[in-house]
Amino acid sequence: MIEKDILFAPLGELRNLFRRRKLSPVHLTEAYLERIHELDPKLRAFVTVMSERALREAQQAEKEITAGLDRGPLHGIPYAAKDLFAARGAPTTWGARPYASQTFDHDAAVIRRLHDAGAILIGKSAMTELA
Repeated sequence: MIEKDILFAPLGELRNLFRRRKLSPVHLTEAYLERIHELDPKLRAFVTVMSERALREAQQAEKEITAGLDRGPLHGIPYAAKDLFAARGAPTTWGARPYASQTFDHDAAVIRRLHDAGAILIGKSAMTELA
């Protein structure tokens, strides 16, 4: 279990903790997912939480970081994307009911680039209709 304060730490501090093996991307991702589970019923900030994908990406990032691979400053860092962006396997609703079941078989370019940088997609944030 990690301290909740770490959820508000700057990226540089998180990266330093990863490098020193004081924090793992898996534990950080799990902590963010727990926080979402705890607060989102009230806040309704997420339209889709992507726990399975997030944990899979976190495990991959942890293996890479442990092996000495450094993809850059976002490697191992969880993030949420606006529901405007396609993410393979998750609904992309654009905040509108007619698109509630819309899915794409690919990731939007920004999602793909963040993935390539080692960032961990934890979910899609709610938004107003059609941006």
